[in-house]
Amino acid sequence: MSGNRILFTLALFFCIGCAQQALAQSPVVPKYKGRELILPTGYETWVFVGSNLGLAYKEELKEMTPLEMTRADQALFHNIYINPEAYAHFRKTGEFPNPTILVMDMFEAADKQQNGALAKGVYDGDRRGIQVAVKNIGRPDPRITRPPWAYYIFTEQANPLKLKATAPAEPDNNCETCHKAHGLVDNVWVQFYPALRELLKTAK
Repeated sequence: MSGNRILFTLALFFCIGCAQQALAQSPVVPKYKGRELILPTGYETWVFVGSNLGLAYKEELKEMTPLEMTRADQALFHNIYINPEAYAHFRKTGEFPNPTILVMDMFEAADKQQNGALAKGVYDGDRRGIQVAVKNIGRPDPRITRPPWAYYIFTEQANPLKLKATAPAEPDNNCETCHKAHGLVDNVWVQFYPALRELLKTAK
């Protein structure tokens, strides 16, 4: 192989390596198709902030809608992930930046498995849907005045085992108003997420 060809090959590998590194370091931002949010990918590698099982509003609260009652009866695991850039910003300031993406990956609470070895307890069984909260003041929305947070449900209503590729923002009264009223910090249930809750003690 000639010297020029060797140099060309080395340069090519260098460029590919730089491109891959740049891609890996690209910030996570919400992506849309029209006015619908595209289901985030790779969120499993984001920062896991906490999990809960079967949380439900008090029955006397107005937020306990028929939809919330159905969710409460299902008693699903909610596993919460936040994009790394938002986590780093929150860790430093105690505030959620624009944009922030929180993914709630939901699983049924299973108590049986094939070899019958379990005596008690539950674990994450089949996925039962994904919901996403996004803080993005520039999101596509026909309203001139809109809250910074929007909420998206990617669960197929007819078959919870399937996910939609895109989802429209839920009406504010379905999600945003109750998160605003009860979330500890900026619409987010920080009180339920230990990885974020502990940061409030040290955030500057």
